[in-house]
Amino acid sequence: MTINHTQANNIHQSRIKGLEPAAPRKLQHRRTFCYEVYERCDGLWEIDAQMLDHKAHELTLANQVRAVGAPLHDMVLRLTIDNNLVITAVTCHTQSAPYMAHCPAINPHYQKMVGLNILQGFRQSVKQLFAGIQGCTHITEMANSLPTVAIQGISTQIAMRNRQASKEIDDSGNKPFQLGGCHALALDSEATQLYYPKWYEKPMGSE
Repeated sequence: MTINHTQANNIHQSRIKGLEPAAPRKLQHRRTFCYEVYERCDGLWEIDAQMLDHKAHELTLANQVRAVGAPLHDMVLRLTIDNNLVITAVTCHTQSAPYMAHCPAINPHYQKMVGLNILQGFRQSVKQLFAGIQGCTHITEMANSLPTVAIQGISTQIAMRNRQASKEIDDSGNKPFQLGGCHALALDSEATQLYYPKWYEKPMGSE
């Protein structure tokens, strides 16, 4: 997984769509996160992640001139995960950073994620293991989004296959994990009433 770094020609073009027209302005900085989930042929799963920072102007930092479009930060991370959502392997590289003679030295510390469950206390463990000088701010920030990525790309697939295997697709008896996890899927919401009527609860005070 690689995000294109040759952005000098269109660095000032916004990549964010859907917002109202903005007042006259000039781009200063762009931060990009990318996450990809893969199922391996041996039954394991992998999440590849990349974090990029670009400046829209030439910058001198640590006695090095960085051209427009050149990445200020470029960190990549790969987690290998089993079907119990336990991390079995970690790969971590710093491809660009302000202090390349020093920043990558922390990368081996992220092997401490091996053995963690991506959905059970993961963020708390990451905070404890890599806070402050024990980690890289940007790699840790990238890691903090991994649980929700795993939910979308791995746990939903595993849950669906388990239900199909037991032929209990519609009658598992277990409340879907996403209910009650956000505003749209509150137990008393219209979305829950429409798509999960079995678990719908009338709002308090309603007739």
